[in-house]
Amino acid sequence: MPSALPLVTVVIPAFNAEPFIREAIVSIQRQTIDDWQLIVVDDGSTDQTMAVATQAAGNDARIRLIHLDQNQGITVASNVAFDEAEGEFIARLDADDRALAPRLATQVAAFKDSDLLAAVGSHARVFGDVPEGVAYCALGDANIKARLLDGLNTISGGTLMVRRSFIREHHIRFDERMASAEDLDYLASIMAAGGQLANVDQVLTEHRSHATSFTASRHDIGRQYLQTFRRRLLAIWYPRLDPHDLDLIVEMFFEPYPPHTEALLETVRAIDRLIVANADDYGQDSSVVHTIVLKRLLKMAALYRDHALLNASHLQAIRCFASSTTTAALDQLGL
Repeated sequence: MPSALPLVTVVIPAFNAEPFIREAIVSIQRQTIDDWQLIVVDDGSTDQTMAVATQAAGNDARIRLIHLDQNQGITVASNVAFDEAEGEFIARLDADDRALAPRLATQVAAFKDSDLLAAVGSHARVFGDVPEGVAYCALGDANIKARLLDGLNTISGGTLMVRRSFIREHHIRFDERMASAEDLDYLASIMAAGGQLANVDQVLTEHRSHATSFTASRHDIGRQYLQTFRRRLLAIWYPRLDPHDLDLIVEMFFEPYPPHTEALLETVRAIDRLIVANADDYGQDSSVVHTIVLKRLLKMAALYRDHALLNASHLQAIRCFASSTTTAALDQLGL
């Protein structure tokens, strides 16, 4: 029999998820453990999401449905559910995804590795409108934290499980101003509070991919929030680095670049100052951080070269002031 308080609360934020919400709910009902609570937040859907969820829940007292009158976004819906969660651990599942049967039990077991472990994810099987495959995530606290910078292979929001006592103690919430990159920002908050991150080296969730068009406006919005997140992350690690240097490094992650070589030279100087700076230690692997930054610099420099804006004389000028680490990366251009 379930205890008075559940071991795990599963949170499903849902907006216009009528075709998929039943599968998501059923995937929780089929877990290998019974000691869970499920909170589905209907974020102002205009379809039959709430009706389908109600039918799927049936008489299962472990399932609670919350309806928001207006669509307010995944961060608001997530915060509403996290605030209501009663479990020792809180897991998030996207409304169009499915949790494999051992997901909750496996992630809960992973938390036994360390009392400092605050968030656990996993690999995910991708299915739907794209060729099926596995989205693998980084393993190890230091590696995951460093890879927050490029936003890849960290902990996917749809596989996330957190320790409720940790996020309550440190008042960690999803930033409701973030329309994108909110999961990365949430992980950065956990990191900044001293929490450790981990991924289970197993596929525990199935992620549905949709063949929807990604418009230019959506791309611009995503870029804006991702850049806001990156600047915040670098400021956490390098609080003494000049704000202008932070801006230059963040701007390097997206094109277009300024059409003059001076921008590249300024960026090289900023990266040099980052590499020699003493980063505050939040458990991130600084060598991985440096590698991510230098790879982006290499991409930027290659674009300047391909547009005849960078030549051997420019590279020689860079050598006059750049560190050996930076020039070694630029040497890969073959100039």
